[in-house]
Amino acid sequence: MKYYFTFCQRLPTKNCFIVFESDNYYDARKQMVERFGSEWAFQYDENEWVEDGISQQERYNLTELR
Repeated sequence: MKYYFTFCQRLPTKNCFIVFESDNYYDARKQMVERFGSEWAFQYDENEWVEDGISQQERYNLTELR
């Protein structure tokens, strides 16, 4: 499953998101913390990332980090 993470507006990575693939919520969160520490905002699974057919990326004009 894909997990999406967004960043706080006070960070240089504001208006960005990153995706990790993982078997579960906790392993995805662990990957995020290993890479960025606690400097991020929200975690979404694939179902939460899309609302009413529109992704958070589209809705908020976010850029994906690679």
